Amino acid sequence: MLDLTVKSCSGDMAEPHAKTAGIPLQYANSGASSAPVNPTEESLAAFKDIKMKRKFRFVFFRIDGLAIVVDNAGAPSATHVELLASLPHADCRYVIYDHDVQLPDGRRSSKLYFLLWSPPSASPNHKMGYAHGKSAFRAHCDGCLDINASDIVDVQAALGLATDDDDDDDEF
Repeated sequence: MLDLTVKSCSGDMAEPHAKTAGIPLQYANSGASSAPVNPTEESLAAFKDIKMKRKFRFVFFRIDGLAIVVDNAGAPSATHVELLASLPHADCRYVIYDHDVQLPDGRRSSKLYFLLWSPPSASPNHKMGYAHGKSAFRAHCDGCLDINASDIVDVQAALGLATDDDDDDDEF
């Protein structure tokens, strides 16, 4: 525990700290910055299922304590509209998304994206926690393209879904 008392010059008297009145502060995330956040076996299996077996269109992951766990998943027939509708408004998430694209020569291809969803309304502690845990989880998710997004427009732009008329009301 931290000693928040201020010793006098003579060292014989102790005064409570003015800001906390001598009460030690407890932080919910104390020591969390050095503790590793690792994916569970279920999370790694879900990633393999989307990458190798294409069982899902997208999988959402969340941090639960010091573990990264599966939050929910979208059926293989799910669309990007369902993905965007499933993004929480006030909490961060990791998302693996299997996006079908059409190449310039007309062929269909599939790309896997690793999305760090960090909306502006999420708490700063959650944003820092997810940013800290990203590298540990991302190391297990090879073959994915990275997206860091804070709103729906960021996701649409990264996936190439944004249309030309989005936010182009200005005549500049």
